[in-house]
Amino acid sequence: MELRPWTLPNLLTFGRLVALPFLIVAILEGRHGSAFAIFLAAAITDIVDGFLARRFGMASPLGAYLDPIADKLFLVSTFVVLSVPAVPSKLHIPIWLLVLSLFRDVVILIVCLVMFLALDIRSFPPSVFGKLTTFCEIATVVAILLLNVDRMPPIVAKICFQVTATLIVVSGVHYVWRVSNGLPRTAPQG
Repeated sequence: MELRPWTLPNLLTFGRLVALPFLIVAILEGRHGSAFAIFLAAAITDIVDGFLARRFGMASPLGAYLDPIADKLFLVSTFVVLSVPAVPSKLHIPIWLLVLSLFRDVVILIVCLVMFLALDIRSFPPSVFGKLTTFCEIATVVAILLLNVDRMPPIVAKICFQVTATLIVVSGVHYVWRVSNGLPRTAPQG
C-alpha cells in the first residue's frame, strides 16, 4: 500500500503539526491574539485539507492516519496548557474537565487497540456525539483565547465547560454502546 506522503492535504497537515509548538509557546507567553490566529489557521487548514482530499481525490492512507492524529494533538495540547494555573490566562480549563476529556480519549484508544488486535477490526468511524464533543472542545479553546483578548465574556467559556463535559460523557457512553452492539456474536457452546 502506497502512503502517498506528498499530497497537498498531507502537506497542510504537516504544516499544522509544525505550527503546534508555536501555538503552545504563544499561550505560555500570554500572547493570546497570536495563539488565536495560529489556532484559527490550523482549523482552516484542517477544513481545506479534508475538502481537497475528498473533492479532488487527494486522500491517502498516510493522511487518513495523520490528520486525526494532528487534530487530537492540537486539541489535547491546548486543553492541557490552558488548564495549567501558572499559564497567563483570565480563565483556565478546569482540571476535572481535562481529566474527563483525557480519560475518555484513553478509554476509546484502548478499546480500539483491543478490537484491532483481538478482532482485526480496523474501522472506527466517529459518531455524531464524538463529532459534537470535538466541536465543543474546540469552542472551549476558542472561547478562552477570545476571552483573553477581550472579545468574549467569561460566561461563554463557562457554558462551554458544562456542555463539553456533558458531551464527553454522552459520547463515551454512546461509544461503549456502539462497540458492545457491533461485536460479532458467537453461538453458545452446548
